[in-house]
Amino acid sequence: MDSRAVRTFRVFVVVTAVVAIALGIVAIAWPRPSLVVVALLFGVYLVVAGALRVVAAARGHGTPTVWRWTSGIVGALVAVAGLVALLDPAIPLVVYAVLAGVGFVIEGIVAIVGGFVGHPGSSRVPTLVSGVLSILGGVVVLVAPGLALTVFMVFAGIALIVVGAAALLLLPPRAAVRR
Repeated sequence: MDSRAVRTFRVFVVVTAVVAIALGIVAIAWPRPSLVVVALLFGVYLVVAGALRVVAAARGHGTPTVWRWTSGIVGALVAVAGLVALLDPAIPLVVYAVLAGVGFVIEGIVAIVGGFVGHPGSSRVPTLVSGVLSILGGVVVLVAPGLALTVFMVFAGIALIVVGAAALLLLPPRAAVRR
């Protein structure tokens, strides 16, 4: 790789790492507003994606009518979901938390059943403990979805900081670029 390409790569890594660290700090310092921003961005994405799907369905000359109608209806529903997210960002956030909580509970039940039935190559006690912890975690998320989302955002912020710092620490020294 030539030195210009290496320099360009270094700049890319440094910029993305610094952005990750900055976003991580923002997510930790202001978790709830950060969640609202994420929900709003997701809402914008859904509106745009839904509108583009409707346009593609309307302009889909030569494609089967069933596909065009199905795609148009799905696009309209996606756009409406985006508008709901834009009007009240708490709605999609609570829906995500509830889905995660239900997922934890279902995973816990499956693990407990698997612990009693026995999975090949797994130990019963850790499987049962994992199932119980998963159910408890799911119940906590279902009882306090706002708190669960805040905790999630803080952990996401920590992950962004760690990933950004690791990228900076693993960056080859400038002297390696000159060789």
